Amino acid sequence: MKYVCAQGSRQGGRAYNEDRVAIAERDAAVLMVLGDGLGGHKGGAIASATLCQVAVRAFRAVRSARITDPSNFLAFIMFQTHQALKDLGRRLDPPIEPRTTGVLGLVQDGCAYWAHVGDSRLYHLRNNAAISRTHDDTTIEKFRERGILDDKESRAHPEKSHLLACLGGREEPTIHLSAEIALRTGDMLLLCSDGVWEAISDTELARALDHPVLENGLADLLLTAENRRRKAADNISAAALRWQDRAGRPTGLAPGARQLTARAFWEEGRRLIVDRKLEEMRGAAKKTSPKDSA
Repeated sequence: MKYVCAQGSRQGGRAYNEDRVAIAERDAAVLMVLGDGLGGHKGGAIASATLCQVAVRAFRAVRSARITDPSNFLAFIMFQTHQALKDLGRRLDPPIEPRTTGVLGLVQDGCAYWAHVGDSRLYHLRNNAAISRTHDDTTIEKFRERGILDDKESRAHPEKSHLLACLGGREEPTIHLSAEIALRTGDMLLLCSDGVWEAISDTELARALDHPVLENGLADLLLTAENRRRKAADNISAAALRWQDRAGRPTGLAPGARQLTARAFWEEGRRLIVDRKLEEMRGAAKKTSPKDSA
């Protein structure tokens, strides 16, 4: 695989940086992770760091050359992080509720897959334009989708950061999963916290990353976002990947864009385990059965 990637984070006008970013690589795949810890709850930085730790650990634990079910792998990371945060919060004295948004981007063999919850975003960029992005788990995003607010009004709305879902909250999150996307040469993926997209339009994002050196383009983007918002700037973080290999070919590993609840995920996992056991039992029975006589 031929690609370049970069990451960065700035504190903005906040007292602490509760964003965390991570990139993990192996021969056939690369995983990008971004979490924006909720500042209104204690442990925001712990929550976003936990997401990165769980994701990188799971990625490195894969023994096969390739991840055979990318969408379920990303969903597993999200649900495992949610449970880890619940357990962590209960163990502390006094108990807390560490919460974070989460967005994951996986590239394998020229195809991209992503998952998210909350309002940290993933953009798919092509030819200096954003051809798609994730949809925020906010009421304001629903208003935008229905045409009640336009993009400019959505960015300026005082309740734009009111989340409907996150990792570590009291409610089990519903994870948004993408379809499998075959990347073209020059395509880019950008993961970013709301401190970036609140300050920079989608068009500006794409143009800023059209830089000969991706790392420099990303650094300039984060600095521009911070300078534009000044003291009002939130934490500002991003990870980006530019695909430099030939165009990928669809593999059929992802069933399509969908939303997945924790109950559906674990029930599907149990069903797969049972089916696998039944197959093994049938195979063993065939091996031990007497041969038909002539």
